Amino acid sequence: MKITKQDGTGIARAARCRLFYSVAVSSLLVFGAAQAADTSSPDAVETVTVMGKAIFVAPSSVPTEITQPTSVVQEGFIKDNIIPLASFDDIVKFEPSIYDQSPNGPGLGKSEVLSIRGFQDGQYNVTFDGIPFGDSTDLHHTSSALFIAHDLADAEVDRGPGGGSTIGKATFGGTIGFRSKTVDNSFTVNPYGTYGSFNTLAGGLELNTGDTGFGRAFVDYQHETTDGYLSNAAERRTNALGKYTLDLSDTTTITVLGTENHEFQYTTQGATLANMEKYGKNFALSTDPTTQSYYKYNPSDYFSDFYYVDLKTTLFDKLTIDDKAYTDYFAHVYVEGKDATDTNPADNKVTYYTAGNYSAGNSPKDKTKAALANDIPGKAANARFRSWGNILRADYDLGLGTLEAGLWFDEQHDHRYSGTVDISQGNAWVPGKYGTPYSYFYNSVSRTAQPFVEFDWNVTPELTVTPGVKYTYFARHASGPVNKGTSGPLDFQDKYTSLQPSVSARYAIDESWNVYAQVAKGFLAPPVDVFQVSKPGTLKPEETWNYQAGTTLHHDDFTFGLDAYYIDFSNFFASIQIPGSSDSTFVNAGGAIYKGVEAEGQYAIGGGFSAYANWSINSAVYKSTSVSIAESPAYTGSLGLMYDDLQGPYASLIGKLIGPRYGDDGDAIDPATSKLIAANDYRFGSSFSLDLAAGYRFGALVNQVNDFTLSVKVGNLLNNRQLVDFGGTQSATSTPIYWRMAGRSVFVNLSVSLF
Repeated sequence: MKITKQDGTGIARAARCRLFYSVAVSSLLVFGAAQAADTSSPDAVETVTVMGKAIFVAPSSVPTEITQPTSVVQEGFIKDNIIPLASFDDIVKFEPSIYDQSPNGPGLGKSEVLSIRGFQDGQYNVTFDGIPFGDSTDLHHTSSALFIAHDLADAEVDRGPGGGSTIGKATFGGTIGFRSKTVDNSFTVNPYGTYGSFNTLAGGLELNTGDTGFGRAFVDYQHETTDGYLSNAAERRTNALGKYTLDLSDTTTITVLGTENHEFQYTTQGATLANMEKYGKNFALSTDPTTQSYYKYNPSDYFSDFYYVDLKTTLFDKLTIDDKAYTDYFAHVYVEGKDATDTNPADNKVTYYTAGNYSAGNSPKDKTKAALANDIPGKAANARFRSWGNILRADYDLGLGTLEAGLWFDEQHDHRYSGTVDISQGNAWVPGKYGTPYSYFYNSVSRTAQPFVEFDWNVTPELTVTPGVKYTYFARHASGPVNKGTSGPLDFQDKYTSLQPSVSARYAIDESWNVYAQVAKGFLAPPVDVFQVSKPGTLKPEETWNYQAGTTLHHDDFTFGLDAYYIDFSNFFASIQIPGSSDSTFVNAGGAIYKGVEAEGQYAIGGGFSAYANWSINSAVYKSTSVSIAESPAYTGSLGLMYDDLQGPYASLIGKLIGPRYGDDGDAIDPATSKLIAANDYRFGSSFSLDLAAGYRFGALVNQVNDFTLSVKVGNLLNNRQLVDFGGTQSATSTPIYWRMAGRSVFVNLSVSLF
């Protein structure tokens, strides 16, 4: 069960030791008519909610006592409708205002797009058991290199920056929070497996110790192999997670969790329309070793881990203290062709330069050592970071309400490099015209501190008002011998602070009907790449003011939620060329307005049947323009029919509709007027997918078998493979690159609960 890491094993081991020994005590077919046609033109592109006397499981439920738009994916839905090996994006894809694209198949490979209301990955928060995490450069997440569906209890999507107690570096666009499964009190052994499309085979084993007198624990181990939907895009993935809980007293509990993950995959970048026409709609990588797209030239390894120790205690029946110390790690080690989409051998060439530094007066021809016309150009890269942090929360019941205060601290150490290699010569480094093969080589350290306070004030039995505020301090120091985008070294420091107030109110019209409103400020520090220019400018952090109002209604046989939002986004980052030079820098340039309406609900039809639907109308437009932000659909919707008798058969048929959107918004700055230049391009029509899940719980078939469940999951039942996303352009030809929706998939799952 050991997962080997590269470049950082010692760091990881030392961090885990420090962590565990230094716990801080203070721890549907109705949507089919809206489906776009499958064409090759991008312009005509192809938990459990109790209701009445029964329990119905939906793709999402709306909690009653909320102060911002919130949807929860419950454990029952994850268990019955999501394959155990799935990545986290597959779990939340049916939620309102969510747009997800996984071109290698459902839950397989990394998600290329996962947006909320038009906010892209890196502009919203992702947490695991309440701990924020993300890549050190721009806070993005590689979904396939993290935890799997089988280890999760539920997922919560908060479509807003939250209140004062919501911590994170990118609360800016909302929060997707995942919670690990709780530890069972009884001893069980749970082998499980999946077999299906694309030669996918996965197996796992979960062991629950039950109550041993010295606490209770579970461990889960899973290994998966798949060829993937895309051509020559195979993946191997191993995940291990363990969780231990000990009740030190009736009021004090300690929880320890650790997870390690390794994924190997062949990196895909999309494909041109010509290559899709020639090689098939699922073309990604080739089997031709004379081209940069040869799959063996594009291997990637991802490593991640997550460890925490959580101590929670209640004192005097009024004060609750929760202290959580954690560390997490991520590494991406890879080699790839200069352009993995290029299938033309004529575009190959590797040029070597003589070693040393050169003045601007020397031409590249003067520096040329050799030009090997048939060699495969490529790059090798290594990016890794480790975070250490602590989250301290204290709640005190004041009678009139609950006061919550705390502090989050996080320190992140990042090391990364990338350089040119000659793949034909065994990935030999290739010196460039400035005497180094590296396009960048640097280290960075970032520190975040967020003290916060929030008060749930029970003004009347019906009215609760919650004011709150958090203060964010973010500092970064990046240094190294080669700065990205320049030929010189990097040594840059920046610091940002922000006071983020919020206030919300919730009014209970009756026991089942609530209305709420919220005003809150969001904050996002600049990513590291805005300083990877020859002349970095002075930037303000991106900020939002969020205005939201909504209502929730829970009845005996239906639930319903409705909200409207308006978000004022300011200090947008854009690139500008410095007048009179070839140098560029980043500046703040205007902003955008996000606004929309969202609704979702579930109705218990009876006899074990229930229906679910959600709909959102979304707009994300740059200020003073009519230009939409890229990857922001005009609307989204889900419609589902579910059946579950809680003992034997269960089934669901759920469709997801994504509205029209643009793949590019061309954001830049006019140096003459300092105004934002934005223009939409690569328009994609609406797209529709339909998923089917069905299974049967056979129960205790024989002695020592508590349950035996067999299920099938069919993804994209209608086999819609239209173009859905823009992937950039080829480096040699500037030809557009696209992604298609993954074709139909069928997975059979087996789960057995023993003892």
